[in-house]
Amino acid sequence: MRELTTFEIDAVSGAGWLQDGLASIGSQLGSAVWSAESSLLNIELPIVGKINLATFAPNLGKTVGETLGSSIGGSIENSLSSLPNLGGFFSKLFAN
Repeated sequence: MRELTTFEIDAVSGAGWLQDGLASIGSQLGSAVWSAESSLLNIELPIVGKINLATFAPNLGKTVGETLGSSIGGSIENSLSSLPNLGGFFSKLFAN
């Protein structure tokens, strides 16, 4: 068995479509930025020599972007769902 990512956990735990969508977009953006900027992630260590952080954590950008997108989407969904008069409508809309 493997561990589920934040996006996969939210997909089966009842996260709304807005949260899922922002998690997916964040994942793609994080992955693109991480791979595009991997040349800037070189670190010179005294004993080991030059290492690149992208080789040690190739999926870090994807994971960080996914987590941020999911958090932002969840916050938006929760905020809109808690509105006094329209909360029920937004809860149904987001399928919370």
